[in-house]
Amino acid sequence: QADVIINATSVGMREGDGRIIDGRLLKSQHVVFDIVYNRETELLRDARSIGAAAIDGVMMLVYQGARAFEIWTGRKAPVDVMERTVRESLEERRQRKSR
Repeated sequence: QADVIINATSVGMREGDGRIIDGRLLKSQHVVFDIVYNRETELLRDARSIGAAAIDGVMMLVYQGARAFEIWTGRKAPVDVMERTVRESLEERRQRKSR
């Protein structure tokens, strides 16, 4: 009966973690947000495979860093640069691991 499903746990951070939700329970109208940022989780894969909106945790990580930057420096954080840097770093890490 939910419209939005949020995984706010660390389940999925590591390859081999169990599923937090059985993918068969997901519907295409769901919005699925998984705070895990370092990999595409099974939850997100399940959501995408049925056409549900699937959102990873990268932007949450970026905005946490942006807020800390602003608190410490008093300047507006370059969120777009931060997001690009995080995504590029994660992709480089994935490529290194797959070698």
